[in-house]
Amino acid sequence: MSEEKNIDPVENSEVEVVVDVDDSKAEQLASEVAVVADIDAGAKPKFKKFAGNNNSGASNNGKRREGSGGPRRQKRTEVTESEYTEKVVQVRRVTKVVKGGKKLSFRVVVIIGNEKGKVGVGVGKASEVLNAIKKALVDARKNLVDVPMVGSTISHRVHGFAGGSEVMLKPASDGTGIIAGGTARIVLELSGLGDILSKSMGSKSPLNVARATINAIQSIRSFREVAKMRNLTVKQMLFA
Repeated sequence: MSEEKNIDPVENSEVEVVVDVDDSKAEQLASEVAVVADIDAGAKPKFKKFAGNNNSGASNNGKRREGSGGPRRQKRTEVTESEYTEKVVQVRRVTKVVKGGKKLSFRVVVIIGNEKGKVGVGVGKASEVLNAIKKALVDARKNLVDVPMVGSTISHRVHGFAGGSEVMLKPASDGTGIIAGGTARIVLELSGLGDILSKSMGSKSPLNVARATINAIQSIRSFREVAKMRNLTVKQMLFA
């Protein structure tokens, strides 16, 4: 059983508690009685501020934000869509023999283009496919080339080489479309060419074919460049 000695709460702010319970329970009960005694004595109890989701707290926080610089910023950086179209051509698993075992990695070939006269081929290697794709995209952006177009085709016939691959590009009339296959077709589509003939010879490796196509595009010369080499104007060269 427990006994309590009541003390005048106005004159004294302490309460003596005698309880036959465990030490932990006794401490808890003593703290609760002390708070009650403070309230009875007219003392204001000290409570910690609680930043809850109540209405008063929300209104106070809103006023504080408006007074100290306005509401929280809601402007976020908008992610602008890239003008380049990206296509993964090949993903290969590469195993390298090192001291202590084999190291596995991935090689990714990516082709990007804006279909308006710019195209590039990139290669990326990493232990994960996603990281390899990111590296390949960065490499492709560094190696972008301009496509000298005449309408929707090219000005003359060219050959491109890369490794054991050879690609021939030939101009075509309107309405022909892209006559190509495999990786060469992807490069020509992303470059913006609409009417062209092509032939892939030699190695069929996607990376070599893509690089051979890029090499052929870089070999294209415009009418202005050829006329300058011949010390003629474009009109004289075309209608002489």
